[in-house]
Amino acid sequence: MTSIWQAIYIGGLSIAFFLFIMIISKRQKTAADKILGAWFFFAVIHLAFIAWYASGLAFEIPTLIIWQLPFPFLHGPFLYLYILFLSGQQRYRWPCLFHYIPAALVVLILSCILPDIFVPGQVGRVILSEFQPIFQGIVVGITISGIVYVLLSLRLLGRHRRNIVGQLSNTDKITLNWIRYLILGMSTIWVVVIFVNSPQALYVVVALFIFFIGYFGIRQVGVFSNVIPIHEVVPSAMLRTPLEGLKDGDVITAEKVKYEKNRLEENESKRIHAELSTLMKKQECYKDPELTLGDLAKKLNVHPAILSQIINTKEAKSFYDYVNSFRVEAFKALLLKPESGQYTMLALAFECGFNSKTSFNRNFKKITAMSPSAYAKKLQIKLQVTDRT
Repeated sequence: MTSIWQAIYIGGLSIAFFLFIMIISKRQKTAADKILGAWFFFAVIHLAFIAWYASGLAFEIPTLIIWQLPFPFLHGPFLYLYILFLSGQQRYRWPCLFHYIPAALVVLILSCILPDIFVPGQVGRVILSEFQPIFQGIVVGITISGIVYVLLSLRLLGRHRRNIVGQLSNTDKITLNWIRYLILGMSTIWVVVIFVNSPQALYVVVALFIFFIGYFGIRQVGVFSNVIPIHEVVPSAMLRTPLEGLKDGDVITAEKVKYEKNRLEENESKRIHAELSTLMKKQECYKDPELTLGDLAKKLNVHPAILSQIINTKEAKSFYDYVNSFRVEAFKALLLKPESGQYTMLALAFECGFNSKTSFNRNFKKITAMSPSAYAKKLQIKLQVTDRT
């Protein structure tokens, strides 16, 4: 084994173990944290198996290396369930155990056939021909599992993106890169598994993946560190459940969800909508750059799903568009004040609740069909020009 291979093996294992220690050291671990911790635990063991195999030492104890076969069936479910719980899209926890059935089946199969699987050969031991179809089937299953869970994870990412727009008033600083990196890394590993028949190449890709997610995970706030949430962000599963009379263990159906939503009487809906409009205008809640649907629901003492429904039906807008329409109108009003001439356009935008130049330009143009600078020019208003919008 060359020194460079040794460095890669030791480095991959060390980083994986270090990330495992970091995640289990968090004081207040969420369900997603626990899933990530379990994933890193099994990743450390799997990395040790791959390094052992890639080094050639595995041929000395071929029976033991067979036990690395269940591990590839774990990584897809861990990726999927981590994203599921991280984005708050789960309703129940116990059905998640079904995702680990393939790995358990492989363990059971190996337990049954392992005593009779090997015969002495010219080089170590070889697998009996009658057991070859079983291992070929396991390899096919590993490939299918990898592809399916990557696709399922991409689907979760799409849902999470839509949920962000439905709950957050500013999305530019809400990065989905952490989830994208996980999916991209797993996709790369499965490409190597499918198209490159090299244990060394597989280990290099897995080790680089560990380095990759370690680097970006540490940079991503809240993944390996404790963060106290300031704003109310509701799990997306809560926005898809009935709005009244929820109890643990209740059976939820699509018909029941529709029925419960329709139970919100029109008079009650109008009252909440009026209170919402008053709250936004008098307290100017939109000036909070991090305002969320949960924040407003808490102020109005209503369920977030009810508030979301009212905004969608009464305003024909998403929560994101609803709040930013107030910010645009506030900017237009602020622009007309004489004292605003001493400020830049971006400074005025920040005063109205926008948190980035990109978000300001995009939302202003979406609502007014012109850029902020074109709008100011139309009104013949001159501002400071240290920023260009």
